[in-house]
Amino acid sequence: MNSMDMETLGKFAKGYRRLTEEMISARWYLAEAIREAAADGMRQVDIVKATGYNREQIRRIVAGRTR
Repeated sequence: MNSMDMETLGKFAKGYRRLTEEMISARWYLAEAIREAAADGMRQVDIVKATGYNREQIRRIVAGRTR
């Protein structure tokens, strides 16, 4: 990538925006799934193992203080 033109730069920017939107959507769906799992009685330790989040993150998501 020696010379960058506006079209190429625009494509990179568009791809970045698309992936950012997908990430935001995925985080929302994961938070909803975590809340549903907790409501169904899944143990917090199991949610931590499945998601890789720490216990405090899980508590905040379940309490609705974060997404």
